[in-house]
Amino acid sequence: MSYYPVLFVVPFLVLLPIYLHARKKGAFRKATVLKLTLSGLCTLCALLGFAFWGIHNNALGVLIVIALLCAIFGDYFLQFMRLDERKSTVGILCFALTHVLLIVFLCLRHGVSWPEFVLTAVIMACVQVIMIRQKWELGRTKTLLVLYTSILGFMTSKAVLALFASPVITLPVALMAVGAVLLVFSDLLLGKNSFAPVGKSPSGVHLIIYFCGLLLIALSSWY
Repeated sequence: MSYYPVLFVVPFLVLLPIYLHARKKGAFRKATVLKLTLSGLCTLCALLGFAFWGIHNNALGVLIVIALLCAIFGDYFLQFMRLDERKSTVGILCFALTHVLLIVFLCLRHGVSWPEFVLTAVIMACVQVIMIRQKWELGRTKTLLVLYTSILGFMTSKAVLALFASPVITLPVALMAVGAVLLVFSDLLLGKNSFAPVGKSPSGVHLIIYFCGLLLIALSSWY
């Protein structure tokens, strides 16, 4: 069964460039459908991984499935980031819930230790420096984005430090850690493009990083 994830990776690699092309062309409806299809594909990957392995090896894997399901709603509402502030706020909250569920999963599986809080503080400090240097204009969303960044930072800290929780680095832990780091970079690029007045990154780069991170987290439920 270890080769089954290929059944998700292949369509993912096919759909991702098609989605990016539709987005670049401004085909909003088509791009939205493709984006949700990619998110749904990652969720289905995690769901079947849990169905095959999780019930016997790690029942907590259902939290990954629910987290990715929340990400689908986040992907939908964030399509309106520049069009509808209320919907974009709902999208941020959906992604915050995604990361909270992943934090619960990581805490229940690996416990909690003080280095995680130290690393979270370091990540938050780095993000704050980036925001100041790039002169991000957050407006009324500042408080919400600071809270979201704190949650994302702690989730990433737990995922990365889980690599060192045991003498042997296992594949699911590595997939989760790399996926979490990719989500951080994706959100930084998205934030730069959305709130920084100058120096925007090439369109679509953050989406490639984001979906690759999401897929890695989904694949972690298979091993």
